[in-house]
Amino acid sequence: MRVTIAILTLLCCVQFSKAQYAHFGRSGTISFDKIMYAKNIVAKQFIEKADDRSRGQFQQMLPSIPENITLKKTLKFNAQETSFEPQKGGDLDPRVKQLVMMFALDFDAQTLSTFSDRSYKRFNDIIGDKVIIQDTMKTMTWRITDEYREIAGYSCRRANGITPDSIYVVAYYTADIPVSGGPESINGLPGMILGLAVPSQHVSYFATKVELTDQVVIDKKVFDNKKTKVMSRSQIAELFKSTMSNWLNKQTIEYITELSLL
Repeated sequence: MRVTIAILTLLCCVQFSKAQYAHFGRSGTISFDKIMYAKNIVAKQFIEKADDRSRGQFQQMLPSIPENITLKKTLKFNAQETSFEPQKGGDLDPRVKQLVMMFALDFDAQTLSTFSDRSYKRFNDIIGDKVIIQDTMKTMTWRITDEYREIAGYSCRRANGITPDSIYVVAYYTADIPVSGGPESINGLPGMILGLAVPSQHVSYFATKVELTDQVVIDKKVFDNKKTKVMSRSQIAELFKSTMSNWLNKQTIEYITELSLL
């Protein structure tokens, strides 16, 4: 009888541990859809801000631009760090990919955020140059609300935030994944961000699938190449100005810089 009770107690403990782990995962992989509202981006950020020499060209392109472009992204995380990167096998239609490249809307970047020292790295292939942006994680200002919504099977709470460069964001985080990370470099909430909208950038990120594991492998090889140029956020902003000023005005370049350094 005592043996039976001991076995039952052990089984209950195992099941409780599994349930607790499944409910409060500290490592895993999250699939995200990054949705760029392409027609709005071109109309609001390129045509409205364009000078006379380029406005006509953008206006001619507008009818052929899709309303939305969806890029597949993956967030790998554990208790120490997160990696946000392009999803393998998420190839775009060649014409859409050309639009993304032409308007510099996405650089297929991989970002690595480390919580212990709040370091931040971002590997990009920018205008033919491979660059690692090395800086610190952004310190966000958050206001948590009482609004909730379900994302990828998780109850998420809304928080309104401001980045250090004054960009307004709306995030939905879940306390069931107690890791203070999210898409790109957005962080600082008491749980993982599964939904993120950036109205001024006409872009949003929403999780489509969450897979919790006891460990996750984060590939950092792209950050180990000693030949890759290393720059800060401010230095990359200057690079954008110098390389894009021949065909885009200052306001549009600032938009592209903010979008790429989110």
